[in-house]
Formats: sequence, structure tokens, C-alpha cells
Amino acid sequence: MADVSVVFYRNMNLGHPGSPVRATLEAALSNAGGASVRSFQTNGTVLFRADDPRAVVDAAAGSLREAGYTDAGIVRPLDLLRDLLNDDPFAGYRDERTYRETLTFYDGGSALPVDLPWTGPRDDIDLIAASGGTALGIIRLRGGSVGSPTSEIERMTGGVATTRTLGTIQRLLAAVARETS
Repeated sequence: MADVSVVFYRNMNLGHPGSPVRATLEAALSNAGGASVRSFQTNGTVLFRADDPRAVVDAAAGSLREAGYTDAGIVRPLDLLRDLLNDDPFAGYRDERTYRETLTFYDGGSALPVDLPWTGPRDDIDLIAASGGTALGIIRLRGGSVGSPTSEIERMTGGVATTRTLGTIQRLLAAVARETS
């Protein structure tokens, strides 16, 4: 059986204008060859199995376009997420200014052109590590707004990116662990 993959859709909020409803999203991936397709939360995070996960997401894009969604889907193996979070990679970076720990998934464009860890010019974001097109970050509230790892990484690489909080990824991993135990 194929390993579990996750597709992180950019700017998707199920049921809202420009985004499909859950049933349409899951059907698009199933009809494109995905197995065990399950949308997680409403933010465009979907678990599925496939021998060629990228091909499934690419094939599902047509159905999603018909439903009004035209943005990107970034695919990562579930095992990569487990590996990245195996130890607490955010330890030593959290402080009283931390608003959220994040994982940003990015594709296309160039490699990150900065040495990590890196702090943004507004001191509202730290990128602390990156592996396999996934960057770990800390965002801070500054002047009424929080840092945006998505926009910083897109600006630096010229590619596309989408971000999820550490809490979302931890809940995703816990849900999969419950299902497989």
C-alpha cells in the first residue's frame, strides 16, 4: 500500500467563495486516483494515499477549477512531517514574544537564499530550519499584525507557499496515529 501523503492547498477555506466544499475536494482527489482521501479541518489540508501523489494532485486540479478553486496544492509525505517534529525543533527559539510556531510548505522558485536561522527585517518572523521544501518558523505579533512566513518565503524564492500552525500539524499526526493504532 502507498505511503500517506498530505496536500496543503494554498488559500483554501472549505465552503467559502473560491474554495470547494469538503465533498467536492475529497471527490476530486479520489477521482484522480487518490485512496483513503480525508480532508482534515477546513483549511485545505488533505491526507491521501497514492503511488504518485503529485500526479494525483495535478489530475484533481481540473475538478477543483470547475468548483472555483485555482490556487496551488503542495504535497509532502506524512513521514517528513513526523521526522521534522520528532524532537522539539522549536526549543530554544520560543520566547515571550512567540505568537505561533509554523510549518511553511513551498514549491518552485529558487532555494531559500538566507542562512538559517534567519530573522525578518520587522523582527516578526524567524525561519529556524528548512528541509524538503518545508520551513519551520516562529511568528511574533508586532504592531497589531503577525509575521507571514508564506509571503516572506514566496518573496525570497519566487515560488508558492502555504503555512500551517504547529498545532494543526500535531493534530494531523495525532489523528493518523489514532487511525493506525
